[in-house]
Amino acid sequence: MNSLMIFLDAIRDHLDLHQLPPVASLDVTAWSRPITVQLDVDGLSEVASALLVWANTLDDVTATVWRVSDGVSVHLSITGRTPCGIPMRVYGAVPFDPSTFPDLPAGAKQSMPVYLLRGWAAPGEVAA
Repeated sequence: MNSLMIFLDAIRDHLDLHQLPPVASLDVTAWSRPITVQLDVDGLSEVASALLVWANTLDDVTATVWRVSDGVSVHLSITGRTPCGIPMRVYGAVPFDPSTFPDLPAGAKQSMPVYLLRGWAAPGEVAA
């Protein structure tokens, strides 16, 4: 029980330390698996921006794009670790748009560079 409290305190401290975007749900099922955070934001630029805020608080960040099997929506996610080593997965969903995700068939999951989130977070700006 003591180790669980230390674990939960570390999560709380991370959430308190950073001004993170709104969260719809936080799943802490076991500390051997990543804590899963579902964002409470809508739209591609908002989800991408929220993921970037989270990415700036984590170490060893990777990004993934997954088009759900019914093909209607796409989950953008990042995984990483808090500075104290807690694994995290943060995601948000956006409607599928063939012009944004031209090579992503229904059910496909792909790694992607984190920098793509920057382009989606600031639509209309040219990436340097």
